This record gives sequence, C-alpha cells and structure tokens, in this order.
Amino acid sequence: MLLFVLVSFLVTVKGDQLPTCQPSNFHYEYTECDSEGSRWRVSVPKPNVCVGGNPNPPVRGKDCKFTCTAGTFLDMESQDCKSCPAGTYSLGGGVRFDEWTQIPKGFEVKSESFSTENLFGKGSGEKEDNSTTCTLAGWKPRFFSVAAYSKDCISSLIYTANLVRAGRVKFEYQYEDDNSVFHFVVQNDQCMSYGDKGSSHWPSSTKANEWGSVTVNLKSGVNILKWKLIGIGGSKVKFEKLARIRLIEIEGVGYTSECNKCPAGTYSLAGNSSCISCPENTFSVKGSTKCTSCNSKTEYSVASSAKCTKKPACQEKDYFQYSTPCDDKQQTRKMYKWKEPKICREDVKEAKTFPASGQPEACPPCNPGMWRTNGSHCDFCPPSYYGDGSKACEKCPINTAPLYGIQFRWWNELPPNMKSICASSEDHGCSTKGGWLPSGDHIHSGLGHSDDAYLMMTMKISGFHGSEGVVDGKAVKVGEIDFVFELTCDKESDTSEPCQLFFMEQTEDRGGTSVVQSWKGSHSKQSYRYAITRTGPVTFSWAFQKTTHGDMFSHSDPTNDIDDMAKIYSIDVNNTLDGGASRCEPCPRGSEGNECVPCEFGKYIETNTTQCQECPHNTVIHTTHGHGIESCKACGEGLTAIKHKACFSNCLYSDHMGRKFDFAKFRGFHEVSGATLFTGSGTQYFHHFNFSLCGEETMGQTLCANNVSLAKSKHHLFDEDERVKSQVCRMIVIPPKGPRDKGISAQPVSLGDYLIEVTGNTSQDLFKMMKDEGFDQTSSDIFTHFIFKTDSTTKACQIGRKVIITLHCDISEKGNGTIELPSKCPDGTCDGCIFHMMWHSRHACPRCERADYEVVKGECINGKQKVHYYPPKHCMIEGGEEPLLRVVKCSTMTIEMYIAIGLAAFVAVILVTILLYCWNRNRSLEYKYMKLVSGSKDGELPAAETCGYDEEDEDEQFDTVEFKNKSFFQKFKGIGKKDKTIKANYLSMDMEDDNPFESIQLTDKKAMSTL
Repeated sequence: MLLFVLVSFLVTVKGDQLPTCQPSNFHYEYTECDSEGSRWRVSVPKPNVCVGGNPNPPVRGKDCKFTCTAGTFLDMESQDCKSCPAGTYSLGGGVRFDEWTQIPKGFEVKSESFSTENLFGKGSGEKEDNSTTCTLAGWKPRFFSVAAYSKDCISSLIYTANLVRAGRVKFEYQYEDDNSVFHFVVQNDQCMSYGDKGSSHWPSSTKANEWGSVTVNLKSGVNILKWKLIGIGGSKVKFEKLARIRLIEIEGVGYTSECNKCPAGTYSLAGNSSCISCPENTFSVKGSTKCTSCNSKTEYSVASSAKCTKKPACQEKDYFQYSTPCDDKQQTRKMYKWKEPKICREDVKEAKTFPASGQPEACPPCNPGMWRTNGSHCDFCPPSYYGDGSKACEKCPINTAPLYGIQFRWWNELPPNMKSICASSEDHGCSTKGGWLPSGDHIHSGLGHSDDAYLMMTMKISGFHGSEGVVDGKAVKVGEIDFVFELTCDKESDTSEPCQLFFMEQTEDRGGTSVVQSWKGSHSKQSYRYAITRTGPVTFSWAFQKTTHGDMFSHSDPTNDIDDMAKIYSIDVNNTLDGGASRCEPCPRGSEGNECVPCEFGKYIETNTTQCQECPHNTVIHTTHGHGIESCKACGEGLTAIKHKACFSNCLYSDHMGRKFDFAKFRGFHEVSGATLFTGSGTQYFHHFNFSLCGEETMGQTLCANNVSLAKSKHHLFDEDERVKSQVCRMIVIPPKGPRDKGISAQPVSLGDYLIEVTGNTSQDLFKMMKDEGFDQTSSDIFTHFIFKTDSTTKACQIGRKVIITLHCDISEKGNGTIELPSKCPDGTCDGCIFHMMWHSRHACPRCERADYEVVKGECINGKQKVHYYPPKHCMIEGGEEPLLRVVKCSTMTIEMYIAIGLAAFVAVILVTILLYCWNRNRSLEYKYMKLVSGSKDGELPAAETCGYDEEDEDEQFDTVEFKNKSFFQKFKGIGKKDKTIKANYLSMDMEDDNPFESIQLTDKKAMSTL
C-alpha cells in the first residue's frame, strides 16, 4: 500500500512539472464511430509531453467508410487526401507487410504438434516429444520473408483485421514441400469460418525459387486471418523445405494518416503505392528516393541490399572446372569459370587465380548404349541397335535383340533422361542454378551453396519388361538399380546436423516421393543396390542437403561448409523399356522388330527344345523369356493364378479341415477409420484405411489420394499426382469444421501392395498377438486371415510393412458385418509395422454341407410332412443351398409299424416252414408203421430185433407207392383225412380178418431202362 502511494505521488509531481501544451503539441485523431457511422476530429496532446493548454474544438470528421486511394494519405489538418512524398508509400485504405526483421505488431504465432507419436506408424518404442521441435519450426522472421518449415506440427501465423468496409487480402508465398499442407482461412470474431467458398484456400505448390500469389475477398468487420503450415511427413521426403510469405496486403482497414517509409534496400517516387527493390551492386537506406551504387572494384551487394559488402580476395571456392563440348575433331579441354555473381577480387595480394585452360584432349567416350549424334552430344542408340559408346551404334545380328538398360559411367554432360535443380530459401543461396555439375568421371553437388540449399537430380525411366507378382511372400524383381557414390561432410556443430544424401523413388501408382535410403555424414566411396518390383514408369531422385539447422531461419554464409559435397560416379539400371543397349541377347525363337519373339504369356522356354511350354496349374511366370520350368512359380495358400500372370483370391477358399468358404460378399472396395485423435489445440484428425480383399476386378486398384496436392502446379519437379493404388492404403483425414468447409485427405501411403496368402491356420503367435491387441475371440472361433505386404520400408520397418485382415465367423452379424480395429491400438497398429483389422461377419463362416444340418420332421398330415433343416452355428446357408423348410409326401404308418409288420411276416414264414417239415416227417413215420403192420403175422408186430427195413434199405426194396383207384389230386386231398382213416382201420382190425390195407399194393423196384 505504501508503494502504491509513493508511485502515485511521484506521478503527480512529474505531471505538475510538465509544461503547458502549446498548439504544436497537439495532433488530430478521430473518435470511434457512432451508431450512425459518424465520427469527430479532436485535438489530442502528445503523451507525457505537456499538460493543459487550449486544444482546437472538435469538428465533424469524414464518414467512417471513407478511405483515400493508393499512393495517398489523409491529411488530418485539411481532411483531404494528399500524395505520398518520395521515399514513402501508401495503400490508401490498407496496410502492407513486406519487411520481416521481426514479427510485425498485430501478428501472433502459434505452434503445436499432432501428437507425440509419428503419424505414419512409428512404433511405441520411437516416441518423441515434438514440443521443442514445433517451437523451432514455427513462423519466424527471415529479413525479407516470414518462414516456417514442416515437421509433424501445425504452425499458424494469425492476424486480426478490423475492416470498415469490404476489402481483400493478398499474399505472396513460396511452398513446395510434399510433407506439408499449406492452408489459409478467414474467420470471424467467434473464430468460425464465414462459410464462403473463398474463405478457405489451399494454395498450390510453387516451382522451385518462384513465388505464388493468392487474393481473397474480405467482409467488413472483424476478420481473423490464419496461415497454417501443417506438417504431416512420415514416410515421405525427410529433408526440410521452408514455406515462406514475403508480402501481405490488406485493403479495407480505413484511412491512413501518414505514408510508410520504404524499407532499406528499396526506394520510391512520389505518390507510389509500393516500393521498388534496388538491383544488384546497389543499396539504399530506409526511406530512400533512389538506390546508391556500390564501388564496383571493392564492393558488391545482392538485390534489395541495405548496404554494400566488401569483396574478399578470390579463393579456390570462387571458381569451378568444366569441360567444353566436343568439337569437330572430337576434342575437348578443361576450362575454369568464376561463379556468378562474382563477389571476389583478383587484384589483391592474397587472391588466387584459377588455373590456365587445359590442353585439347580426346573426348571421353559416350556411355555404353549411347553414341555421339552431332559430334558433341551423346544420345541413346536407336531401336534394334547397340553400342559401347566409343563408336557408332551397330544393328543387332539376326536372331538377336538389344538388351536395354542404363549405364552411366562418364559425366561430360547431363544425360537426356535426367535433370537437375538447386533450391534455397535465399535469393542467392545456390552458387549454380543448375545444381549438380558433370565433372568427367563423376557428377557432384557443387560448392558455395547456402546452408539451407538442397540439390535435386532426377532420372525418369518409362518402365521395365516382365510383370509384377509375388513368389514365396516376396515381390518379384523386374529390375535393379545400382549406383556408386561418395559423401563428404565437414560440418560438426551442436546446432546443426551434418549434410545428408537421399535416394528416392516415385511411381505413378504410389504417388508422392518415398525415401528409399539416406546417408548422413561422411561416407567413403561405396555402392548401393535396390531391387525394382514395379513395371510401370518410375522416377529416381538423388537429393543433397547441406545441413538441417536448428537455426534454419538465420542468414547463412555461402562460404561455410565449402567442402560439403556429394559425388555420384556411376548409375546402372537393367531390364528397362527405354535407354540404350550395349549388347544383344540371343533369341531362341528368333527376333521380330527390335525384340526377341516371346512365348505367349504363361509359357516358358523348354531348355532342350527351345519350344514354349505352358506352366503347371496354379503357377505364374513373370517374363516371356523364362528358361526352364523353374521360371514358373507357385501361388501362395488360398490364391489362384490368373492366366499364369498374377496370383489373387477368387473369393473361394477351403481350409485344412475341408470346410468351404465363399467370400463373394466381400468383393469390391471397403474402408475403415482409426480412432479420432486431437492436437494440443483441439484440431481433429484420424487415419482412414481403404482396402480390397478378393476378386480380380479390384486387385491392386484401391485408391488413396491427397485432395490438396491434386491441385498442385504442373510445374512441380516430379509432375506427380499424389495418389496411391494398392491392395491396402491409408491416408490422414482432417474433417471439416463446418458444413461448407472442405476436409483434408493427405499423405496417402501403401500398406499392402500385394496379397501373400489366405489361410485359416491361426498360429499360436498370431493368436497371442490378437489377444495382446485387445481382440476377445477364443481359439475355437473360425478365422480366415488375408495377409498383405509392401516392400516399402520406413525407419521403424526395415523389411517393409504387413497388413492382416482377419475374417471372423459370427453367424449373429447382420448384413456384411462390422470391421473392428484393435481396442488397445485403435489406430490399427501397435508397432507401426503390422496393421490388423478384424471383420466380424456371417459371410466369413464356412458354407453348410448336407451333413451339417440337423433334420427335424413334423407330423404327417393328409399325406404331407414338414421337414425342418437347422444349420449349426459354425456355418452359413447361402442362396441355392438346402432350404430351411421342405414339405414332402408321407404315409400315416409309422416306421415302428412297418418294422412290426415285417417281423410278423418273417415269423409266419418260419412257422409255415416248420409245419411243412413236421408234416413230411410224420408221413414218413406213418409209412414205416404201415410197412411193419403188413409184414406181421396174425396181426402181431415183429419183435424189436426183427424189425422191418432200415431206412437206408427202404429205397432199395421199394421205389414207389401206388394208390389204386385214386387220382393224385384225390390222394393229396386225402392227406387231411389220414388220421381219421388210420384210426378207423385200427378199430376194425378185430372185426375183420382181412388186411385193412388191401387197397395199397407195393410193387417191385424197376430198372431205369424199363421206365
């Protein structure tokens, strides 16, 4: 409290000591506008200069919407517009920002990271804190521009403009980084987009060292202008490229009461709305009306310089060697040339002069497969010709064909299919605009470039012979590139990294430019070899970057790191469609045109007969000149060969248990999105996956695109269209915030270029991985795994990446089911290298066979019966299979009744058989008895020991029995009366003395011949 009283006292004392304000101490200002759009001009004293005085009375001011024209200002004394004096400029009713020695007043810079994990699949072990990196990467003043470079960050430059009338904003920018998205948006005071089509703009990329311009209309009132650089790098090119803004103009902000002085390095005439840059070797101070020339002998300056710089003594770094083109005598000589612009002195004592020109010498030969077309320029041999580079090309002999390829050994000039460029954020950051310099037996990156310079050299190839495919889980090699290089990096410091060399590949179906390999720091002369698996057009690139500063925003001295250099000695590429041929290959089947007569696709050349033989079933061959059956390669499990060209899944699969699956419902393209992620400030984004499982029509046609870079300038170095075609691909999506906003899809990348196998075998390792990822299925569930692979590598995945799409049989799912990402890794991967999705669907179940159904029959009613077929839970009924209900004809008798009747009939047959047997046996006994009786005397039966004939003698004595006076039918009828007759005869034996069997007469046995 005491301190407050003391400060108040001192202020009061100081105010009492100030003099009384005089008329010269007052200046005019306008009051705030009232509800009617009016305002007053009032006199205001300069603060802390005087007190009291007699200010002029207020007068009515200009309308609130009044502005002066460009090149004029509002004189507050007269309230009239007057022209700006020389050395100044004015936009009238606007402001311009073109001097960036510091962030101008009213601007705000924000930087934030996407997340602590790399967006493109860094493993959990590769996490890093990007907060410090994003702060360094944010927008920073760089003298003549404000710049930022891409990391995995969002860097925002924000300005709030209060417009009294509708106006516009114009800005000039430079942006050519494939690893970032440049976005400009206009919002109101509630930070909401106006929703107009022009309020959100995605500036297209610019050509190297050139500037683009964007103009957007603004509404009156508060306008929040945001320039965002969204870095979403990952698997793309890693070296930094600055995005820069050098000019921002805003119109509609109201009047300006004074003109702005021209910044140093520029000048203006009276009434100018902008300043003019000073040319090279001139300079100017702030507010100049003209540029002053430097001393041409001792000083130099670049364009827009605020002062001249003393020329140093010339050194070796200030000149370079080159070879003159071959002359008519096939001779060349070594020459030396000063770098442009020349900024050194030769007339001082310590100066070095370049050596004298060399003596004429024989031109080195052209590269193999090339020849000298006009005495100096080397070009590829024409079709059907070959050459070693030392003489004219020759036509291939009969039954041979040229073997095309790239063989660069000599670097007298840049080959016809290559181009080079140097890019820097500084106007004179490249010592040579051409970038890489041919130098006899090698090509090098040059000397004297600024620290942030990068030098790009590209080589385009139209394609390769053969066809793409997969064998044993690996992509078939259709070609190979081999180059020899050397890297020299002298820079060693704590604030920067050493120079780097990047080798990159860009194909039409993958889009973008992917880093294949990179080298940091010095490397001795060595070779690198890379297998090519795509037959389509490809662009290979070599990029040299001197340093990756933490302090990339400071001016660099081109004299630094003079020895940092990359050299490439040779480049070899084989099996190309274009290029030159250094030799001819024999053609077993003859030649046609400039190529060997090929076999039909799917056939190989039999080694012994040189005849074309078809490959075995379900095998593929990737060349029309394959020798031997070993050229035919078998497809993986669950895959089918398409005319021996490629392996794919036809949506039908049978597992090791004999179960049959029909995945026809999974044909076509499918998609799934990862978990929603947020940046530190709440910006929403997620990963989106597109894929196709089976069917020839969708094989390799899944598309992921960058909807920002599709509108890029066609002058881009690679002429690339940021689209990726593969089996499985992924892209980053930033959803729109409003109904009229445009969402972003960026950084497409292939995760699965080809299908390795389809298998129902869930190994222990795979099942454990599923558990670790958070899937809660059991080992008894039915799974089918589609396994995809890409050979494109990342820092974390040196052998490429893999995608497993698991189809889980769930008969309870409706429609095509649901696709699920791992609950513990909701972005699709837990290590950045293996991505996993699980598709729960009833169509993932095996087809039901007849033996799988449970059959239940209903009651038979009116001769018809309902038969119900209940499928088990593990299989799926498809169209055309056994229906769930059938009605069949039936009988009212049950199966039990049929069985009982059958048993009864069987028993009856047995009983009848037994009865007949007993009857026959009884008849035989009866006959024996009658025989005994007829042979007895006086009615007495013989004794037991003298009993009649034995059974075996019976047939000897009597062959037949004749019944007199009776027919055979009557005798048969009489069998039933036998018992009664015998009984009656026994009863009459006592009454009659005669033989009771006199009607039966036994006859003697007759010989066979008498019959």
